[in-house]
Amino acid sequence: MKKLPKIYKQDIKKRINNNHTVYYSNTKEQKSEILTIDVDEFLEGLFKEAGYIFNKALIIKTRDKTYDTAIVKKSDQYLYTLSDDKIKINDIVSIERK
Repeated sequence: MKKLPKIYKQDIKKRINNNHTVYYSNTKEQKSEILTIDVDEFLEGLFKEAGYIFNKALIIKTRDKTYDTAIVKKSDQYLYTLSDDKIKINDIVSIERK
């Protein structure tokens, strides 16, 4: 095997204390921001996008329940989902993409 040259390494002669004080914070604060989303605008945007509406996974939260599904059809008052649910649009609290 071929002998390789040595690598220069400087000796450390002084004391290093660059980690003298360390602060670590891991707090999870509950932010109570109320986001107001216009459900009709969000749904219109979904239907105007390219592609089929039933391929877009959504999380829909109502007053009573949370749905993890996709929309099949929209009428004046209801949303119809792939999981055979009928959700009243006025009951929707928040809606977001998955």
